[in-house]
Amino acid sequence: MTIRDFIQLSILKPNKIWTILQNPLKKIKGIFFLLVLLVSIPGFIRAGKDIGSINTNLEIVAKQFPELSIQDGKLSAGDNTGFVYRSDVFNIVFDPSGKSTDNDVTSESGQGIPSIGILQDHIVVDTIINTSKFSYEGLNGFTKENVQQFIKEFQSKLWLVFIGVLVVGFIYNTLMMYVLMILISFIVRLLTALFMRAYIQMHPTVSKQLTIAAMFLPATIYMVIGVLGIGGGVGMFMYLLVTSTFNWLLGMREFIDQQNKNK
Repeated sequence: MTIRDFIQLSILKPNKIWTILQNPLKKIKGIFFLLVLLVSIPGFIRAGKDIGSINTNLEIVAKQFPELSIQDGKLSAGDNTGFVYRSDVFNIVFDPSGKSTDNDVTSESGQGIPSIGILQDHIVVDTIINTSKFSYEGLNGFTKENVQQFIKEFQSKLWLVFIGVLVVGFIYNTLMMYVLMILISFIVRLLTALFMRAYIQMHPTVSKQLTIAAMFLPATIYMVIGVLGIGGGVGMFMYLLVTSTFNWLLGMREFIDQQNKNK
């Protein structure tokens, strides 16, 4: 069986995936990583949109900073009383007056969006995971031009951030799909033994191929839903666990029926 035959069988005739037992693939790495790529595509698209949004919002917020200076370790911005900038990718609290506190900054992260507070005597960065503080000591050259230059340099490195997100996302999905394969295979064997009174022994490689075949159609549907943005935040793990298990059980039921007919 070729990879093309495998994909056509998995998508067009999922109830016939048991025929892989008769003609399995010689290698499964290629089809496994193709499966991982399928479920990763929606996340990659979201990451690309988020990076684009970060770039756009950075351009907007860079223009809002007034003339700045550091005097005796404290931020000064003339008569400017500050501003709060909110977006779907980050929030910024700029307050040289001293009225805003660290709690005001972290409260901006309540919706799961990272926040940065440029306050009177320090900078607060809340990444959702943790919160860090940085003093203005040694930053006597902290000016509007410095801030804008830093933003430009960060924007020029966003492509590296995007690549890093893709790599981490692909590795994470690879591990998750492998765990799913093991879990689905176990559940199917258990349900087959309990309700169909059948226990089928097969080579581990063939078992993995059957699991991948059972996952291929649900993964393709998940990818399409994610790309079109109509999934309503469907959880990938539970979705693939339930649909792939059901898919494989249908194929296993037909296989058992065929075996009984041949007796």
